[in-house]
Amino acid sequence: MTNQKNIYKFLFSIALLGLASLLTLSSCYKDRLKMDRFSGGEWNPNLAAPLFYGELDMNYIIDKSSDNWGEDPAGLVSLIYIGDQITQVGDKVITIEDQEADTTLSFIMPPNLNFGDSTSQIFLIKPTFITDPAQKLDSILIKSGSMTLEITSNINHDSYIEVIIPDLTKYGITFKEKVNIPASNSTQVNTRTIELYDYWLRINNGGNDNILDEYIKVMIKKGTNPDSSPYNVKVNQKINDIEYHQAFGYFHQYTVNFDEKEIAIGLFDNETIFDVVLEDANLKLIFKNSYGMPIDVNINKFYVEKDGLTKDITSTQLPNISLNYPGLFDVGEFDTTIVNFTNANSNIVDIVNFAPNKLIFSGISQTNPTGLPLSNFVLDTSAINLSAELEIPLFGRAVVYTMQDTTELDLENDYDWTSIISMDLNIITDNYFPVESKLQVYLADSNYVVFDSLFTKQEQIINAAIPGPPPSYRVTSPMHNMATVTLMNHNLENLRKAENIIISSSASTYDNGNKIIKIYNDYKLKFHLSAKAEYKTDY
Repeated sequence: MTNQKNIYKFLFSIALLGLASLLTLSSCYKDRLKMDRFSGGEWNPNLAAPLFYGELDMNYIIDKSSDNWGEDPAGLVSLIYIGDQITQVGDKVITIEDQEADTTLSFIMPPNLNFGDSTSQIFLIKPTFITDPAQKLDSILIKSGSMTLEITSNINHDSYIEVIIPDLTKYGITFKEKVNIPASNSTQVNTRTIELYDYWLRINNGGNDNILDEYIKVMIKKGTNPDSSPYNVKVNQKINDIEYHQAFGYFHQYTVNFDEKEIAIGLFDNETIFDVVLEDANLKLIFKNSYGMPIDVNINKFYVEKDGLTKDITSTQLPNISLNYPGLFDVGEFDTTIVNFTNANSNIVDIVNFAPNKLIFSGISQTNPTGLPLSNFVLDTSAINLSAELEIPLFGRAVVYTMQDTTELDLENDYDWTSIISMDLNIITDNYFPVESKLQVYLADSNYVVFDSLFTKQEQIINAAIPGPPPSYRVTSPMHNMATVTLMNHNLENLRKAENIIISSSASTYDNGNKIIKIYNDYKLKFHLSAKAEYKTDY
């Protein structure tokens, strides 16, 4: 519609340029025919010339528009408005708690151990991996974090403590950390920090919930100091700041929010529409979920707005939506859930006939809504992407819509106005669109006060093409029309004085909006502008 408005402005500008060309031509003809050799007098010739020919097709409108357009297989054109919203990513929603475990071991050195010989003992410990009581953690691929081992010992011989965790591996190699303890007659504290990036940590490998199997090997080499058995070894183990690439288990219930999102709807902007009735519309909510767990979404805001007034979108599919999710063999992928709001299950047609200029939505989601323990996974990048797509097919009827635009004008010094007696402008159109249009051009002063118009009334510029029968309503033949405006005497004088022109257009679909129409991608409007000017010149 905006493109149609610009065409009218363009036609009028071309007409003025054509007028300048005609006056220039008169001077050329006078020189070529050597009129100055004849006795003086006045000559009032008529000169007709084509000024402009053009073609406006639907593809041009689509290409020049800032809106998104779609077409169905038959070529029916739709306007599509899209907005995307994404939740927080997985490692900001589901986090791993810091862990700490204290273990005290008692070790007796064999009484007959010879000097220089060594003895060792391996202890199995089963620290609990701390999580929410309702959760179970099976495994983690660690992205970053650290383990700190603080070993306190009263062993007075050379010794070492080795921590072995079979279910903590890096590139297939089992975690082992050895801490050497030199002979001393006093209690020693040794600390070691290990970065855990790229380690796989498996928990519950033995079937016990949130239990980690570890082995601590204590080795003593007999030296010159006496045997002070039993020796005590205290191992304090801290795992801090764990972030993950992937985590598996059952993560119970977390809340994931969709912030409020607003989508601008441009179809009804910048125009005055007295009555519009659309026959169809489709609103899609498209969820792409990369959390590996069941999720229910509650849409808590879902409405359109126009000039401060709102209208709620209602549907039998609201408010709760259960999302599809990827399985354990699709880690790193997403699963898609599409919810269609159509005329059959919602008030979407009423919504678009409300002529809104924005769509607002937000929601809140919950993982594992039933609370039943299932196999879950989460990635650091897991998220729910929500796209809202409002598709409005150009299928319906608009009884009257008006458009108006103002352009500055300064013609007083551009032409020899005394030479112009009259000018006829002819606008000829062949129209495939089932839309008819009227046009009026107002002349105004610098304060936009109107003092004249080019037409006595709004002139029918474009006749609507006749649509075929349902369900396609397709136009097969164009509609021809020619409109003429004659400028003379006071019209030309007022045009000379005008400092602004106000172009007003009104249009309606076929049969004044009483018949349903569809707009297809192959529709076009052909138009050409010609002028005939009568002017006087001396000879």
